[in-house]
Amino acid sequence: MRRVRTIVERSNGVLQLVPVPDLWEVSGVLADTFPLDRSLATAPRWSRRASHWTRLLLVDRAVTNREATAIVTLSNTPWVPAAVAAVVAAALAPRIPAWSRRTLFGVAVLWALEGRRARRFIALRRELARVAPDALLIGDFVARSSGDGMPWATEVFDAMGHLSALVALLPGSGDARRDRARERLYTGQLGFRVASRLAPGGQELSILVRDVPRSIRGRVGVEPFAT
Repeated sequence: MRRVRTIVERSNGVLQLVPVPDLWEVSGVLADTFPLDRSLATAPRWSRRASHWTRLLLVDRAVTNREATAIVTLSNTPWVPAAVAAVVAAALAPRIPAWSRRTLFGVAVLWALEGRRARRFIALRRELARVAPDALLIGDFVARSSGDGMPWATEVFDAMGHLSALVALLPGSGDARRDRARERLYTGQLGFRVASRLAPGGQELSILVRDVPRSIRGRVGVEPFAT
């Protein structure tokens, strides 16, 4: 993803790409911190770790700081993940037996329909295209040790926010007080604004956007990022 690489190069060392050989270790950190999907929260750790690793290898990019004490994953909005999956499927389909293709297709359809995942995905991507069409999506953000997260987050989002709009997704947890506290963290300390609220498939979700400052928006537009 050239856009993320460009931001890393312009961050003056604040951001560093996680090398491919280290992605397996990072996927373990994410598996211990975040379920890839709420319905997969009870899946075996190795399965969740493999899912994170595949995502980081094919879709998202993981970046860290000089000390490797915090990790953030980035991806484009709104359709890059779907496009990558389609390209990979098209490349692999002719190489596998017909019965395998039919089985994989059936499994994919069942997965998409279960829990209305396909409906949630389409609704979310349409809303992202409306409120943040050219933004970078903050996927995961985790500090390896207590106290490292917020100071680096402020520095990182300031560095990236001068080069690209950013978007963060905050799913509802069922605890209104906790959700409001998380939202205030993003809006009060990290410079985001609430751009939209929706409930795709019945799950509440807040879309938070951090815009490129107006004072430099024109200069950023002179050198558009290539994805």
